[in-house]
Amino acid sequence: MFGGASPEFDVSVVSAQQAMDAADPEKYEIVPVLADFENRLYTGPLLRRVGRFRPLPPGLEEVAFAWGERGPELRFLAGGKPAIPIDCAVPVFHGRFGEDGRIQGMLELIGVPFTGFAAVDSGVAMRKDYTKHVVADAGVPVLPHVLISRRDLAEPEVLLKKVGNRLPAIIKPASLGSSIGVGVAQTAAEVMDVARFVLLKDSYAMIEPRVPNLVEYNIAVRSVGDTIKVSAIERPKPSTELLDFKEKYLSGGGGAKGSNLPSQGMLSLTREINPPLAPEILGRIHDYARGAFAALGRRGAPRMDFLCDSKTQELWFNEINPIPGSYGFFLWEQAPVDPLLYPELLDHLIEEALATNLKAFDDPVPQDAYLLPR
Repeated sequence: MFGGASPEFDVSVVSAQQAMDAADPEKYEIVPVLADFENRLYTGPLLRRVGRFRPLPPGLEEVAFAWGERGPELRFLAGGKPAIPIDCAVPVFHGRFGEDGRIQGMLELIGVPFTGFAAVDSGVAMRKDYTKHVVADAGVPVLPHVLISRRDLAEPEVLLKKVGNRLPAIIKPASLGSSIGVGVAQTAAEVMDVARFVLLKDSYAMIEPRVPNLVEYNIAVRSVGDTIKVSAIERPKPSTELLDFKEKYLSGGGGAKGSNLPSQGMLSLTREINPPLAPEILGRIHDYARGAFAALGRRGAPRMDFLCDSKTQELWFNEINPIPGSYGFFLWEQAPVDPLLYPELLDHLIEEALATNLKAFDDPVPQDAYLLPR
């Protein structure tokens, strides 16, 4: 499942193509399902041909998930075709209406097993301020921040008082991913303009101090039994002052206007994998990542981003991506322990989903709470 009414629609399409290409055809029969800009669901063979997207390919048929006599299935709304039995859904959405719990909630209601975070955990993970509260309670350091809304723009003095001594400040949407709409306010005079720009993208924005001597470390995690496994660590090396959406997804080859070859997602970003790190800071990244993952749902293979002051070696949790670009497969290929190829990562995600389906169809009411005859 991919696409959706999200600013990251294109990135979702690219990530989904990579995932579908990586899945073992001897194990899985893939049914591509696209959510369009109105979040209606479609399937069709051209969904496997990224060069036919303009931005949607032709010849699609509208479908819906349902529960049939054989269990979960995909039904053609126009009729005339038999429903397709579904064992598991693999959401490859980025951003709103897909990564934020809404698709997951629909699948939970129907009873379709799906990979990754549950609906509630996805919603928490998408709101950066909620996430910070949860991981801070788990003992993981976070930067101090304030939350503002569009109403705050009418009272500049109050807004600047909220910002306080957090200048220079990072101002970013509270519930968008991939650095979309992120701005930097160097001075108090810039706060209002940057806040106004960010709040065009989202109803709420977060303001937090900009980390001096900034180095970013990203790491993915997954759960195997009682153990939380960690991936390789990547250290992005942005060529611009702020690692924004275009820097992440459009640097390097592909993605040019008029080209049928999209950027290869996060793979096109200049990065260092498994950079040399002191054992102490490496251990802290691993410990904080495991602690945050345990607090935020412990499903799927999310990627977490940490901010570090390279001089003081202070480290802060920044955010979690429940469905990272390209599913972060390149981090698992170079994991220090138990590395996985992309097909093996998909095997893990699907096997976890099938083993932990969130909906049982038994009577949920305990006997002592019966008010109706059974």
